[in-house]
Amino acid sequence: MDESGKYTFLEVAELKAVPKSVMTANARRFFKANPKSLKLSAEEKDTLFLGKGKMIVQKGVAGIGHPSAEVNYAISIALREGKYRLIMTNFVVTPYERDRYGNFVPVTVSTALEKSPGKLGRTEWDANMAFVFTESRKIADRLKIMMSNTLAEPKNEQKKPATVSTTKW
Repeated sequence: MDESGKYTFLEVAELKAVPKSVMTANARRFFKANPKSLKLSAEEKDTLFLGKGKMIVQKGVAGIGHPSAEVNYAISIALREGKYRLIMTNFVVTPYERDRYGNFVPVTVSTALEKSPGKLGRTEWDANMAFVFTESRKIADRLKIMMSNTLAEPKNEQKKPATVSTTKW
C-alpha cells in the first residue's frame, strides 16, 4: 500500500551496463512487444513512459476455463542513468458474467482492488489479489529482461527493389 491507500507494485532495478539511450529504446520496445495487454499513453522527454494495462483473471486449471474478471491498471516506467523504476497502481477489477448468448462479458460495475469485500466475496478477492501479484511479478521480470539488453535495436535498412530490365531476358 502506498501513502494514499492504493495497492502499488514498485520495483527499482539498477542496470549499470546499459546506457540511458538504449534503455529508452528498450522501454518503447517493451510496450510494442505487448500490444494486447499494454498501451502507451504518454511519453515525456524519453525519461518517463506512462501507460495502461489489462490482465484477464482466468478461472480454471492450466488456462482451460473461462475469464472470471478483468483487472485494469496504470503503469509507469521512469528512467535514469543506470537504473529504472516500474510502478503499477490504480488496480480496478471488473468481474465477468455470462450474457444471454453464453459469452463471458465484463459487468458494468468496476471496483478498486483496495475495497475488500465482506465474508461472502472474500475467497474470490483473495484469489484476485494473488493473481494480480503473480502477474505483476511476471511483467516486472519481462521488463527486466527487456531492459538488460545492452545493444540498441539496429535500424532496418530499406532495400531498393531490383530494377526490371525489359531489354534483357
